[in-house]
Amino acid sequence: MYRKYFAFTAWPFERALDPEELYPSTTITEAQARLEHLLELRAIGLVTGEAGSGKTTVCRKLSASLHPGLYRVFYIPLSTGNIMDMYKSI
Repeated sequence: MYRKYFAFTAWPFERALDPEELYPSTTITEAQARLEHLLELRAIGLVTGEAGSGKTTVCRKLSASLHPGLYRVFYIPLSTGNIMDMYKSI
């Protein structure tokens, strides 16, 4: 109903937002820069934050920008569990 009313061309509140359509807020831009810095250092990073804060979207945006022959990205959703569970996932 609201999609037609506001003349949206796509559903505005989809969970899987296309990384190219991400609004470049200050927080998102800073997170992106920090992740790119990790790549330059060839380091490992951990992204944490409140539910719905854009963690997965920022990581997906970075992943989409990487050359698939040079990088292998792992996504480990760990909302519960302990550090050993995370190590087992890796």
